[in-house]
Amino acid sequence: MSQNKQNRILRLIEKGRKYDLDWILCMLPENIFYFSGFRTMFYTRFIGVLTPLKDGLKPVLITSFIDRRLVEDKIWSPHWFEEVVYWGPGADYKFKNPFEALKAYLNPGIRLGTDGISYDFYQELIKAFEGIEVISLQNEISEIRVTKSEEEIALIKKAFALSEEVMSIVPDLLQEPMTEIELAGELNYAGLKAGAEGNFYPTLVSSGPKMLALHSPPLSRPIKENELIRVAFALQIDGYGSDIVRHFYKGKPPAELVSFKNAYFEAQQAVFESLKPGVRSTDLIGTVEKIYKGKGVLKNWGYSVGHGLALTIHEPPKIVRDDQTIISENMVLAIEPILVCPPYGAITHCDGVQITEHGAEWLSKSMRDLVVI
Repeated sequence: MSQNKQNRILRLIEKGRKYDLDWILCMLPENIFYFSGFRTMFYTRFIGVLTPLKDGLKPVLITSFIDRRLVEDKIWSPHWFEEVVYWGPGADYKFKNPFEALKAYLNPGIRLGTDGISYDFYQELIKAFEGIEVISLQNEISEIRVTKSEEEIALIKKAFALSEEVMSIVPDLLQEPMTEIELAGELNYAGLKAGAEGNFYPTLVSSGPKMLALHSPPLSRPIKENELIRVAFALQIDGYGSDIVRHFYKGKPPAELVSFKNAYFEAQQAVFESLKPGVRSTDLIGTVEKIYKGKGVLKNWGYSVGHGLALTIHEPPKIVRDDQTIISENMVLAIEPILVCPPYGAITHCDGVQITEHGAEWLSKSMRDLVVI
């Protein structure tokens, strides 16, 4: 295990000792990957990373028989743990279910830290281990992950660069008649062909008033002239993703829409220029509020500036009204001070930034305007 990966476990243990815990169980896919290096294609069966807070014990990856070959043959996303335990049916498996595997390590009456477990699983835990205390550590785990290592930032940069490369084909594609879902399909194919391991989130294509549903899926709706078009597209590299949203218009955009997009890009640029270690989320909110108030579009804004991203699309910090996060070096953020503008849709242009020692660096910067076709 590299020093950086070892430090992840050590920081987790440090967080757990503040609560006098005995063990920590992580079950969210992003946390399993972050602390063990292991990923699978489906998380429909129990998988967990169990970390001891007692000296001399080692962290263990517990997974189902379904993933045994994936783990042992290191086909994809190899783990870095010394100890792996499988549960499954038949004589080949000592443990027939996850709770039998957990009982090899956990005892009644212990204090167990967890991340985002379900209520049903919590009920099963307290039945299986009499007197167990379960303490949520999800906020503390988010604090560990909120600043990125050089290795993580390199992967995020690759994901952004590849996503930008693929997004650049949209203007040419829109020269021909097509539906929203056809455009999404072309982008998804191009992304895989270019070397991505997949999409970080489902590709979103919307046009016209449908854009007001910000996360609406692409449909078999023809993309028309004289309608605003939004494309949200993000590729993933070795578990790490990007977030790029761009806007297109076939025809001549109306003056009111141009005013909205000009206000948007002025606000986004002002946020970028304000970003540096030590700045508070509320400072960024205030920057956008001042611009939007001056442009007369404040009522069209939801007091959100952006969010973190890395292993999932919406990670802390959430830069929203009243949030008090202090921006720190090596955070990675998606900047998108969204403006709704009926009847045209919404401006949700999104770019990634890395916080540096003295400011910020764009991770995506092409087509930073409404692209007129």
